Amino acid sequence: MRRLAPAFLAVALVFTTGGSLMAQAGAPMHAPDFRAQERIAPLYFSPKPNAPFMAIAKTLWVRTLPDGSTVTTQNERVVARDMEGRVFQERRTFIPVPDDGKQQSQAYATEYTDPVAHAAYHCRPMQKTCELQNLFAQENNAELPAGLQPDQITFLTRENLGVDTVDGIEVQRSREVFTHYAQTIGNTKTILRTVDYWYSPQLGVNVKVVRHDPRDGDQTLWLSDISPTAADPETFKVPSDFKVFDHRMSRPTGRQPAANSR
Repeated sequence: MRRLAPAFLAVALVFTTGGSLMAQAGAPMHAPDFRAQERIAPLYFSPKPNAPFMAIAKTLWVRTLPDGSTVTTQNERVVARDMEGRVFQERRTFIPVPDDGKQQSQAYATEYTDPVAHAAYHCRPMQKTCELQNLFAQENNAELPAGLQPDQITFLTRENLGVDTVDGIEVQRSREVFTHYAQTIGNTKTILRTVDYWYSPQLGVNVKVVRHDPRDGDQTLWLSDISPTAADPETFKVPSDFKVFDHRMSRPTGRQPAANSR
C-alpha cells in the first residue's frame, strides 16, 4: 500500500479542520453561559389567623449603574389572607418603567399556604402543576439586638419613628441601619444598608418597606387597595385541574390530597 507523506497529512488536516470551522460559522462559539439572576426579597405575609385582608402588593426597584444611569422596574400582584390564616399570593415578572406597553407582567407562579392543613403549594399556572411541601410553624424570631452583630463585622442601629397611618391602617414606623465597615466583606469603603418599615400590628405585616443598599439599589415595596376583609374562599384553593406533586416528608393528620400527584 502506498504511504502518504507526513507533509500531505498535515495539509489535509488543516483543510479538514478549517472546513469544519467554516461550516460552523453561524453556530455558537462557546458553551452556554447563563447570566446570574437578580432577585428581590418580597413582602412577607405570615399565616396569622383572625386578620383577613386583600391587597395589591407593589414593588418599585431602582438600580444605579457604574456610569450613573439607572434601571427601573416594577411589578404588582394580588395577595390575600382569610380568617384561618390561609394565604394566597401571585409571583409576577418585573417590567420596565416607564411602561411602553410592549412588555406585560406575567404571573409565573401562584402560592397557597394553609396553616390548618400544614401545607404549602407552589404552582405554575402555565403548566397547571403544583409542588406540595410541608408548612411548618415558624418560631417567633427574636429581634436582632442593636449594636455589633454576632458575625462581628456588622453594626446595627435601630430607631423608632413613631405611629402613622397607611390607607387608614395604623402603623408603627421604624428604621434599621446596617453598617458594613471597610475591608470587612471585600468592600473598599463602608457600606450602609438602610431599611424603613411601616408595620401594621392589626394585620401583622409590613404594609410598606423601603430599602436602600448600594449593592441592590433602592427598593420600595408596599400594599395598596388594602381591604380588611376575606376574599372569596375559592381564592385559597388550588384549581381542581392543576396536577399536584406531593413532596411532603410527613403527613399531618386530616384530609390530604392523593399521594404523589393529583
